[in-house]
Amino acid sequence: MCNLYNLTTNQQAIRHIARVMQDSLGNLEPSLDVYPDRPTPVVRNTSEGRELVRLTWGMPTLLQFLKTKDAPDTGVTNIRNTQSPHWRRWLGVENRCLVPATTFSEYGPRPNACLPFSRVR
Repeated sequence: MCNLYNLTTNQQAIRHIARVMQDSLGNLEPSLDVYPDRPTPVVRNTSEGRELVRLTWGMPTLLQFLKTKDAPDTGVTNIRNTQSPHWRRWLGVENRCLVPATTFSEYGPRPNACLPFSRVR
């Protein structure tokens, strides 16, 4: 994935389809480009139920791949080896979230090329 998604639905639709119990999002823009390293609407599990909140998302980066230990970890969103001991501890239900999207970008026929948004049905 190119890690580019777009969200063009409203909060009520997200709350309804994800059965959100608590909405801490604030006002949602009518159209939003969604990137993992920018705060975006996310549905997460909490002890009080599902919550709609604005977060960045992704998995913690392996220490050897961080540029410096003082730099913030922007996370990893393209994980291919889920059998790695580093990733296994993060794959449980308690660490999962839902990132709502109405369209997304896929790789094109050429390397490093993305096709225009595709509608998710």
